[in-house]
Amino acid sequence: MPRPVQTSSLTRRTLHRLGTLTTTALTGALAAGLVISGAGFLADRAESVELPRTAPPVAVQAAPLHILSGYEVSRAFIGQIEPLQQTDLAFEAGGTLADILVEEGAAVTRGQILARLDTRGLEAQRDALVSARDALQARLSLARLTAERQQKLEEKGFAATQRYDEARFNVAELTARIAETEASLAGIDIQLDKAVLRAPFDGKTGRRAADTGQTVASGTPVLTLLQSGAPQMRVGLPPQIAAGLTAGMQVTATFGDRTYDAELTQLRPDLDPATRTRSAIFTLRPDPGAAPPPFGQSGSITLTQTVADAGAWVPLLSLREGARGSWTVLTVDPADPQLRVAPEAVELLYADATRAFVRGGFPDGAMLVTNGPHRIAPGQSIRLTETD
Repeated sequence: MPRPVQTSSLTRRTLHRLGTLTTTALTGALAAGLVISGAGFLADRAESVELPRTAPPVAVQAAPLHILSGYEVSRAFIGQIEPLQQTDLAFEAGGTLADILVEEGAAVTRGQILARLDTRGLEAQRDALVSARDALQARLSLARLTAERQQKLEEKGFAATQRYDEARFNVAELTARIAETEASLAGIDIQLDKAVLRAPFDGKTGRRAADTGQTVASGTPVLTLLQSGAPQMRVGLPPQIAAGLTAGMQVTATFGDRTYDAELTQLRPDLDPATRTRSAIFTLRPDPGAAPPPFGQSGSITLTQTVADAGAWVPLLSLREGARGSWTVLTVDPADPQLRVAPEAVELLYADATRAFVRGGFPDGAMLVTNGPHRIAPGQSIRLTETD
């Protein structure tokens, strides 16, 4: 009896598995049919949609590159206006300032008296020396008469030779004392002359450092005198630039919104120890009737330096930033029918406000994309338009 029961259970399991397989197969067939049907539907829809039109090539401007043997760099250098001569006037000897005859900014001529010291003490000494000299001269006259009388008496044998010798040497002593007094008078006169401050050259007075009644020490500045005439401009230049300058060259000096013609008159042979530059002196040539810049005003001159380095000028707008701080430009070969752009790595040598001087592997005459390099990519076809 147990055997028929086992056969029935096995049959049921087999039938269950057959049903599961049949269901799975029917489901897969149905899914495949739906996929095929959907793909066909989508294909029909795609064929019914109109394909988009191809975008026209981007229009850009291009210009030929011209390789040059070098480029010129214009650099501005700061300088300052100074007079041809400037001196702080002072008295050699100290004393009380009796009078200052000019004010600041006054025009003076060479030899003009500018200030005086109180010289009453010197004048009293001079008067005393004059009186002493006069007394010595009176004694000298008497000594000479005495010497003449003693000489005659000595010749006749009425006087001793000793008396005559004493008279002669008395004359010599008085003569020497008069000469000493005259020398003292000359010294007083020199001191009186130095107690007067005179202009050493034509010019204009600057700072006034003392006032009437003030006691000034020896060498203490009283007035500053600035020489008039064509003003000069001192400019510190790097040695390599100064070496290329020659006396007489003409430049333009700029002070604010005004410009002046200037000429290089001197170039110092030494270096300034503080700035390590050479001082170049330019003489300004103001137009007739035009006021020169005031002393001390700062301005600039522009010098052009030629740099011998082969390359080509390109617009700043044509530069593209490359990897690791490098720069590239886009070029196009006119012989290419599709006018595809190609990148060229360049080295930036110099740049100003609108253009740059670069060095690269491009040949002379290569066509450079001059505007809008950001709108195109390497390998893209373009359409050339005329350069403005």
